[in-house]
Amino acid sequence: KHEAKIKSLTDYMQNMEQKRRQLEESQDSLNEELAKLRAQEKMHEVSFKDKEKEHLTRLQDAEEMKKALEQQMESHREAHQKQLSRLRDEIEEKQKIIDEIREYKLQLEQDKLSADYDKLKIEDQEREMKLEKLILLNDKREQAREDLKGLEETVARELQTLHNLRKLFVQDLTTRVKKSVELDSDDGGGSAAQKQKISFLENNLEQLTKVHKQV
Repeated sequence: KHEAKIKSLTDYMQNMEQKRRQLEESQDSLNEELAKLRAQEKMHEVSFKDKEKEHLTRLQDAEEMKKALEQQMESHREAHQKQLSRLRDEIEEKQKIIDEIREYKLQLEQDKLSADYDKLKIEDQEREMKLEKLILLNDKREQAREDLKGLEETVARELQTLHNLRKLFVQDLTTRVKKSVELDSDDGGGSAAQKQKISFLENNLEQLTKVHKQV
């Protein structure tokens, strides 16, 4: 919008400059016409010098014409000067408006740049805060990884202990079953109870194995 207004004012100033030149050309034309009339007057004075008395009326008419032309030229000159002065005032006023618009536009651009700088500064501060949080989070993750490593080692030791205990338990259970079978081999009625007992112990062993795997 400011650029369009500046262009409009510039075109107006060029138009005023063209009008000024036209007035100057008109004044030059009138000056030339006046010079021609003065030359003609001199020719008339030389030509009719000997007949001054006879052409006194014509000379008076020429003098009146001359005065009228001079008055007309003076009137045109005054009008031309007034118009030139008015055009200069208008041009100065328009130039002042253009300067104010340009200054306002520069101020807007400066304010925008300042706002963009403040925004970038805030974004940079936010990035620094995020970076610090990420560094802190990474440190926490490293610490958690170290803690987890220690926990894994502890669990591995506990699992190994459980495995050893299970192995001893299985060995002890097998020994007891064998002894029980040997003691009850002569008792036919006790074989069914013995088998039930072995089945019960096997189920317990299987459950213990599942729990061990879950751990």
